[in-house]
Amino acid sequence: MRRIAIWLVVLAVVAGAVWWTQFRPREARITVYFVGTVDGAGTVVPIERTVPGRRPEEILRAAVEALLAGPTSAERARGITTEIPGGTRLHSLTVREGVAVIDLTEAIASGGGSSSMQGRLWQIVYTGTQFPGVRQVRLLIEGAERQALGGEGVLIDRPITRPPAFPRF
Repeated sequence: MRRIAIWLVVLAVVAGAVWWTQFRPREARITVYFVGTVDGAGTVVPIERTVPGRRPEEILRAAVEALLAGPTSAERARGITTEIPGGTRLHSLTVREGVAVIDLTEAIASGGGSSSMQGRLWQIVYTGTQFPGVRQVRLLIEGAERQALGGEGVLIDRPITRPPAFPRF
């Protein structure tokens, strides 16, 4: 009887340890790229965040959602902004052969001029390509491939690679 009780305790401890390591929520530190000004020009600005997620694609999705949510009020007070229009939502996100395919709502293509379009594109590309295994970002709008973002001629007709230096726009 005593031996059975010991085995039950051991089994309960092992089961609890397995549950704790396999099913508890995990968090990851990521970088979201918003917009700031350097020498009078707009550029992407890295902001660290903690997001929930266990698997790489979950963490990437959480990073894009954090980007779409925009800067916090404290970040805005420091001059950090976003070129991504309010109301932009994520339809889907997949990673295939090193390319993150990010499908956003039509709102991503509305408003702003060429600098704004470039800014929002670089925000998405930099946020998406920070993860191992993601070399490029392919942007879809409402599930469809587009030639350009908005009417400004910012090309999105193929996967986009992160430039080595932060772009100015």
